[in-house]
Amino acid sequence: MRKQAGHSSFKQLLAEGKPQVGTFVKIFSAEIIELLGMAGFDFIVIDMEHTTLSFTQVEQMVRVADLHSMSSMVRIPDASRSSVLRALDLGATGIQVPQLLDEGEVMDVVDKAKYPPDGTRGVTYAHRAAGFGHTPKNYLAQANVQTTIAIHIETESAYEKVDAICQTAGVDIAFIGPVDLGISLGKGPDYLQGELALPVRRILEVCQKRGVQAGIAVANEEQYRFAIENKIPYIVWSSDVALFKTAVDGVAKITALRENM
Repeated sequence: MRKQAGHSSFKQLLAEGKPQVGTFVKIFSAEIIELLGMAGFDFIVIDMEHTTLSFTQVEQMVRVADLHSMSSMVRIPDASRSSVLRALDLGATGIQVPQLLDEGEVMDVVDKAKYPPDGTRGVTYAHRAAGFGHTPKNYLAQANVQTTIAIHIETESAYEKVDAICQTAGVDIAFIGPVDLGISLGKGPDYLQGELALPVRRILEVCQKRGVQAGIAVANEEQYRFAIENKIPYIVWSSDVALFKTAVDGVAKITALRENM
């Protein structure tokens, strides 16, 4: 893990094959994001899909990430125009979109995320992403280039159509969600030794063929090494909740020894 260097955009770092390590953030806490930044995480994925986080809270979380030189992806709750627009207007680096089924739905998301002439994103300069009116003249074009779009490959339909999805203009990352994908395919979540290994390998091959960066969720050193060895640059290590659970479970295990003291 390392901080972004110079003026390189998050998308550029990924395209250069420089591994970027993040984690899902589910808890509304400036302190947690600061701790992640101080620890050296490259980015966070603010999770609106599986939490009750509001866009007002997300905006504050993005601000804290910015202060610690971390990029901020928002896993939006759905693919609606409102969700795409709000996540990008508040200044996030990009969006991570779950539960899409085919290239048509993916094209629709890209269209909503890009300003004209590349898409139909509504324009205003009175928001955080545009500096609240302190807006560079090239803002629209720059936003279209730098906005990062990650698409989950986690349904059976998306897996079957992953080649078409990765050929969709504007898709930057095909993110492998092992738990959902494993359940959808009936193969379980183990992509190292289990039945999910072959589908994951296929997704990686398609990404390489189509010039799309791969992303994957990891939860331990072995999975992290797999990501590095397979040149997966977008690596999401667990979540703030899971990291905290691991820590407190460890403490509870130690303190349970008092019964034998």
